[in-house]
Amino acid sequence: MFRRQLFSHRQPIIRRPTLSRPARLAPGRCQSTESASRASKIDRITSKLPRRLQKYTQGLRNAPVSHIVSFLILHELTAIVPLIGLFALFHYTTYVPLTYVTEHFGSYVEVGVSRFEKYFRRKGWFGFDKQATGDDGKAAQGSSEQPQDAVSKWQTGDPKYRILVEVSLAYAITKALIPIRVVASVWATPWFAGVLVGLRKVVFRK
Repeated sequence: MFRRQLFSHRQPIIRRPTLSRPARLAPGRCQSTESASRASKIDRITSKLPRRLQKYTQGLRNAPVSHIVSFLILHELTAIVPLIGLFALFHYTTYVPLTYVTEHFGSYVEVGVSRFEKYFRRKGWFGFDKQATGDDGKAAQGSSEQPQDAVSKWQTGDPKYRILVEVSLAYAITKALIPIRVVASVWATPWFAGVLVGLRKVVFRK
């Protein structure tokens, strides 16, 4: 009897709730995610190559990070430099291979006209009327010029369409040179990786 009363007057035990700590991503998992992202980007680039040239890029998937970063930088440089150089050639000389480029790379010219016209209108550059942008920061949908219309306006002496056509032709040639650009980037990757590593050492030494 006394034992029952003793247990009946015992205070209930209150347990403190345990706070769950946020899970931390392991460094190895973060590095593996970044490596997978770089590998997928390399796959997207190399998928545009003919099969006979894809063998030259297979070693990039297992290459060091410095080599992968160097290849991606070189790939962008081999797109920007020819684009600007070809545009300058067409704009400041009388050499404009309009017929040849439109016959052989017409699809690239069409993409270039559409893309750069929208970009120039969004920025209000070269005399194009500036378009209003939506909430997402993108230009509002509007009518875009067809390559034939842009060429016709360029031939009439419209200066803004002259720039649009010249940039589009430079873009089309740069896109057509993708196989050469990728092979050249792969060939120069070890050298450029050494340059980047050397610059990094100099910067962190200071």
